[in-house]
Amino acid sequence: MTSQVAICNLALSNLGKANISSLDEASAEAKACKQFYEHTLNTILQGYPWLFARKTAAMAKVTNTKSNRWLYAYSRPVDCLKIVRVVGELGLDYLRYDEASTKAGGHDYTIEGDLIYTGIDPAYLEYTREFSDPTKFPPLFVDAVSWALSARLAMPLTRDPKLRADALQMARMAHDEAAASDANEIRNVSDSPAEWNEIREPDYLTNRKVRDV
Repeated sequence: MTSQVAICNLALSNLGKANISSLDEASAEAKACKQFYEHTLNTILQGYPWLFARKTAAMAKVTNTKSNRWLYAYSRPVDCLKIVRVVGELGLDYLRYDEASTKAGGHDYTIEGDLIYTGIDPAYLEYTREFSDPTKFPPLFVDAVSWALSARLAMPLTRDPKLRADALQMARMAHDEAAASDANEIRNVSDSPAEWNEIREPDYLTNRKVRDV
């Protein structure tokens, strides 16, 4: 079963370093892993719309301080790393049929701090969430995280720029392989059954300008 320690040990092995038994042990390896693991994981989650980390949730309405530009304001979910799109209730029907779609369909929105401004009520947010359970990570994603962590650990633990450069190259390759596998899974879901392909978004969902800052 995959665990944080198992992923850290993969990363350490990539660098030729000794394995650890716990992130709380006194070794330099454990201290470095504890320092960089969570940040590395969230960076990779935020950089690509991974299907396994996808979530759709109703947003909580708050006081709108930009009523001259937007009709409604909502709180950004605390576990939101990257917004995929904002949809209304009709958009939810579309998502139920094509939950893994990579289409950009959604309503206009903007973000300021922890607030999301848009023109619909109610509003639902499709997003990449914080996902910390390593037992649910796909194997290729585990490889991507371990190599990215290796790149982070290389200088603190080895002081070897070449080893860091090699780890970075492997991290990019592992990320691309994991992303390609994730995208292939999306296509497999979206391609069946045939009648689902007849579902189309309403016209008002097809013209939008979205800005995520």
